[in-house]
Amino acid sequence: MLGEKIAVLRKGKKMRQEDLANLLGVSRQAISNYEKGERYPDPQMLSRMARLFKVSSDYLLDLTDDPKPHWQVCEEPCVFMEKKPQQPAAGAREVNEKTLSQLCCLLKKLDKEDLDCLLHLVKRLTRLE
Repeated sequence: MLGEKIAVLRKGKKMRQEDLANLLGVSRQAISNYEKGERYPDPQMLSRMARLFKVSSDYLLDLTDDPKPHWQVCEEPCVFMEKKPQQPAAGAREVNEKTLSQLCCLLKKLDKEDLDCLLHLVKRLTRLE
């Protein structure tokens, strides 16, 4: 049941209903109603919960027992993915050390799941996948 899963996931993160409500921008009463099955979140709220708890919407809706989300690299179609690869311009492969350093610092802040997703995206962008 959706409400039970929300409660279990919330408690697993050691959150109170009020904490979850603040993160989602709703009232504590809304969270309580979701958990009791008196109200159901709209699709956008369901998606936000799935992302927050790092589970799939299908898992929340009891359509699968696998909580792991599917690859969701882009929420909207990536127009640039449809472009044909072009030959790099002269000097385009030169690495800007400052940019590379900033990128490394940001990558260190990501968890393994986010890094895997990012790697998947980079492979798509470079046509290595």
